[in-house]
Amino acid sequence: MKRYLYNYQTIVTFSEAVSRHTVMLRCQPAVNDFQTIEQEHVVASPDYALSTGTDAFGNRILFGSTRKPQTVFAYVSTGIVATETYLQKQCGGNIFLYRQPSRLTGINEAMKAAAVTDPSMTTIEKAEELCHRVYKMMKYQPETTTVDTPASEVFARQCGVCQDYAHLMIAFCRANDIPARYVNGFLEGTGQTHAWVEVLDGYVWQGFDPTHDCELIQQGYVKLAHGRDSADCPVSRGMFCGQAVQQTQINVTLQEL
Repeated sequence: MKRYLYNYQTIVTFSEAVSRHTVMLRCQPAVNDFQTIEQEHVVASPDYALSTGTDAFGNRILFGSTRKPQTVFAYVSTGIVATETYLQKQCGGNIFLYRQPSRLTGINEAMKAAAVTDPSMTTIEKAEELCHRVYKMMKYQPETTTVDTPASEVFARQCGVCQDYAHLMIAFCRANDIPARYVNGFLEGTGQTHAWVEVLDGYVWQGFDPTHDCELIQQGYVKLAHGRDSADCPVSRGMFCGQAVQQTQINVTLQEL
């Protein structure tokens, strides 16, 4: 077992005051077979009263809103989480969702050809091969894609960020009839949130990080949420009334204790 101190900070600034600002946050570590939360604290701007809930995928959610005009929204999620080896049992749920293409993980004929694996391989061997294949194929290049860039466009460009690596690996896995889902969370070190992939071997979900060519994640990752693709589980999402342009600053630290 390892213990980690996590600290996630976000500051959203608006170019002019907005009203009726509503937010939905997935900024708390998940509770599952390999993660135990020892301490957690969430602090948000004082005009936002937060309430808890879960989404359709079982992810933890915080809701907040205010009617008062705002030019800044900030929140901090911090605490201590203990992690075992990264394995999560499959308990209920519709596995069919993770076998089918989603809006951001659709696949074309060229992608199907690139995703072909040896049929004699096990599910995990195929996932390992596809993880490495995506890593070798892609070039990490920020600001070349957006949150709405689909896997087909990522495949054509062969560049992007962690979200794009994850979407491409998920598309390749599903082309091989392997259940795969998108995960976001924290990676040991300092930076922003990270994205990776979980693959179901028939009994448990195991983690793969194609951005770093990491096959079968063991430690150093703290999971927040999962879904069919990134659109299902953004860390934060908001709506407001007004014409303001918003800028977001994010800082994440995950440090082993």
